[in-house]
Amino acid sequence: QLATPSATLRQRGWEAQMLANTAWAFAMLHVIDGPLFDAISSASISRIPNFRPQHLANTAWAFATLCVLDAPLLDSIASAAVK
Repeated sequence: QLATPSATLRQRGWEAQMLANTAWAFAMLHVIDGPLFDAISSASISRIPNFRPQHLANTAWAFATLCVLDAPLLDSIASAAVK
């Protein structure tokens, strides 16, 4: 039985760079996986304080490139970017 994306992200303790890089890679390939991006968003919001500026930029770029509107994530990124 395959694990859901959110379960996989929780189990493996993904860090900020892994989340940002995964979102970036899918965007580079123009692959939209709704459940994966929902899981990346949920995991990222709780880890935003650990994101470096590059992680913030890559994550925002990936969601924007794929036209995935996630207001809570983008609000979190915006707040972290101005600190």
